[in-house]
Amino acid sequence: MIPECPRAGDSRSRSRVQHRPAAEASRGRGASGLLSDIQTTISSDAFTDHYTLIPGKELGRGKFAVVRKCVEKCTGHEYAAKFMRKRRKGQDCRMEIIHEIAVLELATASHRVVNLHQVYEMASEMVLVLEFAAGGEIFNQCVSDEEDEAFSEEDVKRLMRQILEGVSFLHQNNVVHLDLKPQNILLTSSSPLGDIKIVDFGLSRMVSSHQELREIMGTPEYVAPEVLNYEPISTATDMWSAGVLAYVMLTGISPFLGENKQETFLNISQLNVSYSEEELQQPDRTALSFIQTLLRKQPQDRATAEQCLKHPWLQFSEVQEPQTAVEEQQASSSTSSSTSSSTSSPEPASSTTTAEEEDGGVPVTEELIVVAAYTLGQCRQSSSSEKEALAAEQEAISKRFKFEEPFSALQAVPGEFIY
Repeated sequence: MIPECPRAGDSRSRSRVQHRPAAEASRGRGASGLLSDIQTTISSDAFTDHYTLIPGKELGRGKFAVVRKCVEKCTGHEYAAKFMRKRRKGQDCRMEIIHEIAVLELATASHRVVNLHQVYEMASEMVLVLEFAAGGEIFNQCVSDEEDEAFSEEDVKRLMRQILEGVSFLHQNNVVHLDLKPQNILLTSSSPLGDIKIVDFGLSRMVSSHQELREIMGTPEYVAPEVLNYEPISTATDMWSAGVLAYVMLTGISPFLGENKQETFLNISQLNVSYSEEELQQPDRTALSFIQTLLRKQPQDRATAEQCLKHPWLQFSEVQEPQTAVEEQQASSSTSSSTSSSTSSPEPASSTTTAEEEDGGVPVTEELIVVAAYTLGQCRQSSSSEKEALAAEQEAISKRFKFEEPFSALQAVPGEFIY
């Protein structure tokens, strides 16, 4: 159990989310929750006989693994090769790699989880050949200062729904990820914005109702209170991380991040989170409601992945583009007007409705929809003074997301496992 430390001051750090290394799991031959049976054939051939490693920047790096882009020689297809050391801190960790392979096999049926292609084994390391996600980590968009690169709320809703679909699949198969964070969610493409792939199952575990699992592991900013208290881990542990993830994707701010690890843990244990961010204060407050159903201290009080998928905030993530919807509404209104109107020249929607009311008729629903769409369209025509005010407001918001350290310094921080 991580001891509680005195809090440094009364104000909590509002630092922007940063790369943080995941804590190591309690490793050893007696570790529970690990799968040991796999179907994938482990090849002993030299990896470079079948794949060409692409020179240049690595896709990701951790203490015991590095991920590099490669091309299969016989097909020309691109993949991500995850090189993993079998011995870590003097211990044989081959079984943990086998567990990760087994989880990827189990998740083959889900298109929200990265696909495993092949496995190679050498004397000191194993190589997992994985599906290549060209869009990279969603972390990059979460912290972007560029308006055209940062996620819109509609982007967040669509991607969050996909993340929950993947998490739901894992939970239905009794797998908990235990390290859900922006660095472990990849995109199939960046422009146009693609679909998500959940990666890095190095800390994942199997859970069951008849056996308790207690381990302290995960990334400090995203771990649930029960992990810090060394209480039983469950699928609800992932749901806490999903709530933190949604907060970060919407605001670019890590809700519990403190000046140091101890302050971060104290913020989590005391549920010290601010809901005053502009992105959460929508007129209908559905985003705020969604996050609050997950950031609850007691695991049994948190919404499940299935319940989250039914939350009102996510129900409009797959709607048509606004312009297309308006055009369809106008077409529907035109059809209705042509059958009900006795004049040859169409009247404006508002005039038609008024005429019907004066004749004692009931207003046609389609007519009212067109009025609403027309009004919204006019609202988008901003005057020059309004545009200047909006630009000033956007500039103020972007300043709130500035890094507290020089960006070059953050680039020097070693990357996290992304697979």
